[in-house]
Amino acid sequence: MSRLGTLAEFDRARFDLADATRGALITAAVVAVPIAQGDYATAIPLSIGAVFTAIAEAGHPLGRRWRVMLWTTLWLMGAAALGNIVSDYSIAVILVTAPIAFASGITGIAGSRAAVIGLLSLVIFTVYAGIPVPLADSVTTAALIGLGGLIQTAVCVIVSLIQLARTSAQPVWTHLQALQATDHPPFALATLTGTGRPFLVHAIRLTIVMVIATVISEATALPHQYWLPMSVAWMSKPDQDGTTTRVIHRVAGTALGLAFMGLADLLLRPGPIGFAVISIIGAALAIGFIWVNYATAVTGVTIWVMGLFAMVGDPVAETMDLRLAATVGAAALVLLAFWLPRLIRRQADPG
Repeated sequence: MSRLGTLAEFDRARFDLADATRGALITAAVVAVPIAQGDYATAIPLSIGAVFTAIAEAGHPLGRRWRVMLWTTLWLMGAAALGNIVSDYSIAVILVTAPIAFASGITGIAGSRAAVIGLLSLVIFTVYAGIPVPLADSVTTAALIGLGGLIQTAVCVIVSLIQLARTSAQPVWTHLQALQATDHPPFALATLTGTGRPFLVHAIRLTIVMVIATVISEATALPHQYWLPMSVAWMSKPDQDGTTTRVIHRVAGTALGLAFMGLADLLLRPGPIGFAVISIIGAALAIGFIWVNYATAVTGVTIWVMGLFAMVGDPVAETMDLRLAATVGAAALVLLAFWLPRLIRRQADPG
């Protein structure tokens, strides 16, 4: 019950309304131009770059913030391009998933933010490797994600400097030194033994489960092949307790997000612009609650992702059962990855 109780736990000290509002407004601004022109497919990578960059930097001090945002943008660009390139070849998707998953898992030795960047990159790779609708080529996709991330970064830095100037008697240019401030190198790797060993084990376990999930998705030709491996990526943590809690939050958040989208589709019958607005609402929830309450953030991510693809014609009601089933299946795979080795060891050594 204690883990179920975490669904109602909100770390209010980590909630930043200004960050969430800014991230959502900038996302809305960067997708407004292509949407106004009726180019909804272009809005998707722009939104991805803006939202995921905002999620990665939320709550950081200014000196670390822009570095995290730029690293996130770079990794997202590479992951999306690679996923796009291999998406038409099932064997290639499976083979490339392994090193991408391992790299995502091992980044946690550089700190929590590096782990988030690795997670988001793995998520984007799985999405573009199993994307349900044809979009742009890999170069265009990477460029648009980069543009969305860079715009989010630039506005974040400018707004932060303005806020510093308003709360300080010093002139604005003196605050430019804050851009260089950092308490430690963001990607200083720890040793793979000792404190770093759990992340090595996590990377190996994540690689195995991601490959299994990808094989299942590719072999069954699911309508949304990215959903199962993407859910595995979102749920996996280095420790069993953290993973179990993450699984509970992922399943609950996904169910809430699907219910919201189902009701919105049934009652409002939104068109492309309506789905675009709904996706922005989801993005705001994801950005604002990623460090506050994971289930709420997952609800936002589910609304955001479904809103984006519904905007380009992906059906909502017809796919809800498959999405929920894939989420539950991913939960089973992730938990089994922890339980099965222990069960085997107990059987081998009953004493």
